[in-house]
Amino acid sequence: MAVDPEELESLVALMDDRDTVVTELVNSRLASQGPEIVRSLRNRSEREADPARKALIVERAKALNNEFKLADFQDFTTRAPGPLSLFEGSWIISSMLDWTLQRERYEDLFFRCSQAYLAEGSDQRTGVENIRILNHIFYHRLKFTLYDVQLRDPQYALVSDVLKSRGGNPFALAFIYLMICQIAGLPVELLCFPGGFVPAYVEGGKILFYINLYRGGELFPQDRLDTFMKATGLQIDKSAFRRRDESAMLTLYLESLLYIHAGRKNEKMSTLLDRALSILGPERYLTIDEPE
Repeated sequence: MAVDPEELESLVALMDDRDTVVTELVNSRLASQGPEIVRSLRNRSEREADPARKALIVERAKALNNEFKLADFQDFTTRAPGPLSLFEGSWIISSMLDWTLQRERYEDLFFRCSQAYLAEGSDQRTGVENIRILNHIFYHRLKFTLYDVQLRDPQYALVSDVLKSRGGNPFALAFIYLMICQIAGLPVELLCFPGGFVPAYVEGGKILFYINLYRGGELFPQDRLDTFMKATGLQIDKSAFRRRDESAMLTLYLESLLYIHAGRKNEKMSTLLDRALSILGPERYLTIDEPE
């Protein structure tokens, strides 16, 4: 639905009104315009010369974008049964946290990465062969690089940013890696445990091998899982391990974002991420402690 320019100007003029009734009416009218209002407000903010009013427009646009994206995420998780699209989920999350992100730009960034593998992967090869091809493309040709293992810096966290910079924290890199696996039809699942996860290649309902994303996608068999766990510094009983589908990656990713923003005392972002997490249900995989 197109937003009427004259009405938009009238609503913008009322944004600094201190009357709560007026504020509620303005917010309600803006929201009734649908998601297109966010783009209209962004364009309007770029033309605003007054810094204070510009800040008001941006703040209102971000708040509206948050609500629209949370509704999109709710709808996304409750559609017809079937695997959740990691691409679609990452788009909603990225565009929720970056209100200026454009769908076409995001699709192009991911297409460049996925197409690099799709041009060379083949269902005529074994799982080991295909994953080794993916690892070569992901780490050496595309040069995705692991940063910020301690999860402290937002610049390495958002998938949309990492698709551009090719440098990300473990959860952002894992998300992109799993996105490529999903679109390529590679049967990679997550083996989750309290505090983390490890990707597992599954065929015929059985785990054939694991993938160590910390070490360039190194493959290792089941009998080396204990060695991998010791390297992470975690002592987890195997009874606590759970195979999970793509919805677990969405939960882990949101948990990692929440950990970062909670650590930086960003209450608005933390609240937003907590609301998004609640849509996925109660299961959690990371222990998020309050930073000292």
